[in-house]
Amino acid sequence: MMIKPPLDKGNPFFGHSIKFNNNALSMVKNLQEKYGDIFEISILHKRVTMFMTPSATKHIFLDAEDNFSSKHGWEFSLGKTFENGLMLRDFDDHRFHRGLLQDSFRRDALANYLEIVQPLLDTWIEELQERKAINLYSAMKELMFKISLQLFFDEVDTSRQKELEKLFTDAIKSATSVVRVPLPFTKLRRGLKARQSLLKYFENKAKNVNTESNTLFAELVKTNKHEAGLSNYEIAEHMIFLLLAAHDTTTSTLTTAIHHLSTDKAFYKELREEAKGMSLTDTSDLKNGIKGESLFSETMRMYPPVPFSLRYVMRDTVVDNYELDAGTYVAIGPLVLHNDERYFNNPQECDPRRFLNIDEPNEAYYPFSGGAHTCIGKFFASYLFKNVIYKLVSNIEEISSTEPLIINPAPIPFPKKDVTIHINN
Repeated sequence: MMIKPPLDKGNPFFGHSIKFNNNALSMVKNLQEKYGDIFEISILHKRVTMFMTPSATKHIFLDAEDNFSSKHGWEFSLGKTFENGLMLRDFDDHRFHRGLLQDSFRRDALANYLEIVQPLLDTWIEELQERKAINLYSAMKELMFKISLQLFFDEVDTSRQKELEKLFTDAIKSATSVVRVPLPFTKLRRGLKARQSLLKYFENKAKNVNTESNTLFAELVKTNKHEAGLSNYEIAEHMIFLLLAAHDTTTSTLTTAIHHLSTDKAFYKELREEAKGMSLTDTSDLKNGIKGESLFSETMRMYPPVPFSLRYVMRDTVVDNYELDAGTYVAIGPLVLHNDERYFNNPQECDPRRFLNIDEPNEAYYPFSGGAHTCIGKFFASYLFKNVIYKLVSNIEEISSTEPLIINPAPIPFPKKDVTIHINN
């Protein structure tokens, strides 16, 4: 028997949008207690059916019949600011563009990117050794943007860092704005203006990039120097989205991980042992860094970079015996699954050891989304994360913090308040 999901309308004017922005995990868990794992809510004036089960998550991510549009699912939230990024493309069009971008994430290219970032990481460590404390999130954000400046912007003029950082920050903030009309002085208006500036920057850069360099941007341009490749404008569109996908997600993941290490002295020492003799530019070596990977996996479990994935229903279909009408929206929530006691013991605790000895993958674990839209840069994200962590534990004797880290997990994870990390060298 097919059934319709129960509806919770929320606030008459804002639906669930404000509560979702303030604490999405708490909001969804409260609705789960009331209605079960499947229910309908209102987000940004759209009715969205929430599926909080592993089976529905797998079904919708895999989308064997092309019933669910990622493009139309994301465009009302990410909007025009990140138009035509990979997540905002569908089916054959998505497969074509992903195929062209995939070459920039091949194994030897990743090793080259890691070579490029080594001097930046060494300088970062030298600065840490001279300091007694840092504001963790701010420090990670600054480090990741410096890395982005070289790999993504392919920019050697560091005097432009603040300018480019502001443009990128304005673009990201527009994606999380509750106001979805570009009125004067709104985040969305500033984000759209920033997008135009970034498009112009990347398009001009693509015309003059040094294709002998090994940056991600140069690799993407080289891949498309043929008739079937991308135009410079399309490359610019992809670069803006890749920045969103890489920069803030890695920043928040490292913030969570380093804060945990400031309280888990034993695991800090274990990582230090694992880092001995580790080549930070050899992807095979990094892949075998089991403890580093377990920390990465645990922080991704607690706060997945894409906590909820939205899809637009292209045609009438059924998921978990629930009828879905064409023209409606669905959402699946890795954040909720990852924090569900049915699938993870003590999910509120950060415990990287839970990923050390796993015989079979957890059916509820989706740190990189899934299906055709699985994160294209997931391996590079892991390698870069381990580079930062191994550099830290190898060169800093001890770190500590007395402040709790409170993360707002959606729509993009970030701390509600920065925390101080004390450095003992």
